[in-house]
Formats: sequence, structure tokens, C-alpha cells
Amino acid sequence: MKQIIYAVIILHSILINSGCNGNKTADKLMPELEQAEKVMFDHPDSSLHILESMEIPSSRTDKENHALWCLLTSQAKVKQLMKISSDSLVRIAYDYYKPTNNARRKAMSALYMGNINYNLGHIEEAMKYYLEGKSEVEKTEDYKTGYLIMSSLGKLYLYRNLTDYALESCTKAYDYAVRDSNLRYQMGALQYLARCYCISNKLPKAIESYQRCSAIAAELGLKNTDYYYDIQREIALVYTNSHKIEKSLSILQSFPIEYRPFSLIGKNYFHLGKLDSAFYYLNKALNTDNIYTKASIYEYLYRLSENPKYNQYLKTYCDSLLFYNDSIIAIDKGKQIIAYKEKYNNEKLITEKQKLELEKANITYWWMFTVVIVLLLGILLIYIYLRKRITIQKKEEELTSLALQLHQKELEVEKNESYIVELQSQFAENNKKKELYIEQIEALKNLKKENERLSLEKNMLHEKIASYSISSHELSNVKTLSDRLLLLEKREKELCSLLLTQIPFLRNLHLKPVYLNDTELSDICQVTDNIFHNFTQRLSKEISSLSKHEIILCCLIKLRFSITEISVFLNIAPTSVSRSKLRIKTKIYSELGEFSKEKSLDIWLWEY
Repeated sequence: MKQIIYAVIILHSILINSGCNGNKTADKLMPELEQAEKVMFDHPDSSLHILESMEIPSSRTDKENHALWCLLTSQAKVKQLMKISSDSLVRIAYDYYKPTNNARRKAMSALYMGNINYNLGHIEEAMKYYLEGKSEVEKTEDYKTGYLIMSSLGKLYLYRNLTDYALESCTKAYDYAVRDSNLRYQMGALQYLARCYCISNKLPKAIESYQRCSAIAAELGLKNTDYYYDIQREIALVYTNSHKIEKSLSILQSFPIEYRPFSLIGKNYFHLGKLDSAFYYLNKALNTDNIYTKASIYEYLYRLSENPKYNQYLKTYCDSLLFYNDSIIAIDKGKQIIAYKEKYNNEKLITEKQKLELEKANITYWWMFTVVIVLLLGILLIYIYLRKRITIQKKEEELTSLALQLHQKELEVEKNESYIVELQSQFAENNKKKELYIEQIEALKNLKKENERLSLEKNMLHEKIASYSISSHELSNVKTLSDRLLLLEKREKELCSLLLTQIPFLRNLHLKPVYLNDTELSDICQVTDNIFHNFTQRLSKEISSLSKHEIILCCLIKLRFSITEISVFLNIAPTSVSRSKLRIKTKIYSELGEFSKEKSLDIWLWEY
């Protein structure tokens, strides 16, 4: 009987021990696992070598070490970008740590569950694990894992255009990187922050973040690496989107040839209108497997082929563009469905948080309501002020315009009166020989009629100005401005006339007209050019059919010599001078359509 009792006790003890061993948790981690975890972040290849070389802990007798081995092995493979066909290995660690209080291990296992599922295309699952990891890592001081989780979450949001969520996640990732004092992590976080700012159209902030990222890359000795030039390319793209094409192109052209993004260079040349360079670089950029890039390049090539020079490629580029656009639409439909699901799940989590903040929200609501009311009142007052100011400004602009028109009319009247005096003087000097001054007599009649019309228009403008309800001070200012402009132009003409009378050579010719030889006629042309700003050069360039003799005649008319005086200078009959003037007028009319036949040649040359 005693033997039976002893046997039962021993059997019971064995069962208890075996049960305990089956659920055993090792008190101490294996040295190989500690060493593998120690070198994981800097040398994941060495860590994987240690893990694969060691004896795999038993999944039955040493569950904790086995779970850690599965987690570290998955981590090492993910860090080395190795292809993982299933999440079954890391799931062992995930399932083991989930019911425990080890927040750090729970966060790490959730992170790598998310990474592997993301790489497998299970975006919805990846989102769920990242959000779990985010909740757990906030309970720890593991800033490295915190950065990896938030940066992964930020990328997922960013590439699905969930900009606000992406910006929040990337900002948090940068915060973790700073706390960890890890420059590489800070560099990566700044790059993705810059991309978030780009999508949000906050381009100055994007450039600032990229430049900080470049500075860290240079500090780490990455100045001549693929990563550094990727950052510079993104900075160039931001300048392109900011319409600073020349700045973007200068950055891209500073790259070594092997790092130059031909697609972006080609697009920049296209925007600058340098189509040959654009055609060369865009075709060179087609050597890529990325269908989004190809679609973008073919879109530019299609637009470029609308130019007659490249019209022969129009059909080819159109077909290629349609092909790649159809492919992108098919891919984007699937992504859009996933994005909606992700947005729904994220909104669900946010809603749960918001329920806890409703009481605070009520206080904030009333405070914001008061602020909005004050702002609206301020905006209303500003609007009323600006509207009144715009009305006044508009009235001032209209008044200024009328004053300028009035000034122009007065100037024309002054000019016409001076021409009338000049023509009458020449007519009187030649004993009123009508046969020589038929054209001038007709011009005098036209000038007098024109002055009558201008006087009527001046009166109408005066009435319009008087109708404006403005102060006498404002009206006085406008009139003063108009009078000053009129006086300035009048002084300019008077000075020019005075200058003609002060030149001894011209004054002597007026007093005693004599025949002029070729040298003296050349001097006449030189004097005309000096006083009237290269008169002969401008005239011969604009009316190319004029002969040298006709140019000289035009100079004499410009210098206010009469027909009789000109006939003496050139040793020809006055009637010949009149005929020559008629020929010149015909040439001017034939080459300058806007020249009116009713206008006398003298007046036209005086005004030229």
C-alpha cells in the first residue's frame, strides 16, 4: 500500500515538473542573443551570422529565448533588405510578447510585423501593427525603435497622400532621432519631413528641411554618395515646383554625370523653352523601369512633339503615353481602395481618442468662438476701410488720367500754334509766294481746325474734372502737376529752338544764305544729328529709299530753313525744292502707312 502511495506522489511530481518545464521562461538570455542584439543596429550582417551560427533555442522548453531569436533574426533580415516570404517567424515573437508587460519587445515585434507585411503588400495589416507599436513604444525610452515605427508609419501615410498624418508621424520620428542623438536617423526624418512639406505646398519649409538634411549628410561624410545626390535632386525638384528653373538646373548640372537625373534636367529645359536640350535629356531618361517616370517623360515628349520640328514623333509619344497612363490607372485603383481602408481605420482610432477629450473641447470651442467673432469684426472694419480707400484711390486715378489727357491737349495746342507761327513766318519771308507754299497753306488751315477741335475737347475735360467731388487742395495738386509737365515740354522745345539760333554757322546762313559745298552740307547733317539725337541715322534706317541728297534736304527743313533759303544753299530753283519735298513725302507715305497725306512734310520732320 505504501509503495502505491509513493508511486502516485512521484508520478504527480513528474507531471507537475513537466508542466512547469513546458511553460518555462528563461531567467537569463543566451549570450549569443545578447551579442547579436548588441551589434544589430551597426552591423546587422554580423548579427545575422551569429544568430544563424548558434543553436536555435527550443520553442518548447525555452520560449523566451526562442521568441527573441525569431525577433532578432527577422530584424536582421529586414535591416539587410532581404526578401522575406512570410511573417511566420516574427509572428512567433509577436504572439509571445503580446500578452506580456514587456512594452519594448512588444513594440519591436509589432514594428517588424508591420515591415514584413508592408513588403508583402498587406498594407492594411501593416498599418494595424505600426499603430500597435506606436502605442507600446510611447511607454518606453527606446528612441531607436520609436524612430523606426514613426518613420515607417510616416512613409505609409506619405505615399498615400494622407499629408496631415504623415507630417505628424515624421515630426515625431525626428523627435525620437534627436533624443537618440542619431544623426543618420535625423537625416532620414528630415528628408521625409521635407517631402511632407512639399505635398502640403510649404516649399520654403521643405527647402529648409532638405538643406539641414544635406548638412548632416556632409557632416557624416556622405557628400559624394548616392544618398547625398538624392537629397540634392529633391531640392532641385522643389525649386522647379517653385518656378525657379534656373536655380534647379544649376544644382542638377553641378552633379557628376553618373548622378544626373536626366528626366528632371529635360523637364527644366522644356520649361525654359530650350527644346533641343529637353528632347535630348528626356529621351536619355527613358532608360528606366519605373512606369510613373516613363509616363511623366512621355507626357513632356508629347507636348514637345507639338513643335513642328518634332512633329514626326507625335504619334509614337502619344501611343506610349496612353499605354503607361492606362497601366498607372490600373495600379492606382488598387492603391486607392487600400488608402480608403487605411484612412477609415486611422479615423476610427482618432475618434476613440477624441471621446476622451470632449470636455476640454467644449471650453476650447467657446474660447475659439469668441476669438472668431472678434476676428470677424476686425475683418469687417478692415474691409470697410479698404473699400473706402479703394474708392478714393480709383477716383484719384481717374482724375489723374483726365489731367494727363488735358495736359496732352494743351501740349498739342501749343505745338500747333508754334507750327502756325513758323509756317506764317516762312510764308511772309518769301513775299507770300503761294506757288511755293501750297502745301504749307493747306497745313495752316488744318492746324487751325485742329486747334478749334482741341479747344472743345479741353473744355469738356475741364467740365469732367470739375464734376469730381474733391477738395480744392487735391484739384490744385492735379493742376500743378499738369502745368509742370506742360512747362517742362515747352521748355524743352524752347531750348532746342534757342540752341539753333546760338550756333554761329546756322545763324550766319539765316542772315546771308549762300551756296553750300559738300563739306558744309556734311556739317549741316552733323549739326542736325547732334541736336536731334542722330536724326539722319534714324531717318535713313526707317525710310531706306531716301537718297543722300534727300536726307540733306530733310536736315535743312528740320533746322527751320525756308524753301527760298534751301534753294540758295543747294543752287536749285525754289520749285525744284518743292518738287523734291513732294517726292520725299511720297516715299515716307509708301514706307510708313500711318503717315497722313494731309500732314505737311515740314511738320512731320519737325516732330520726328
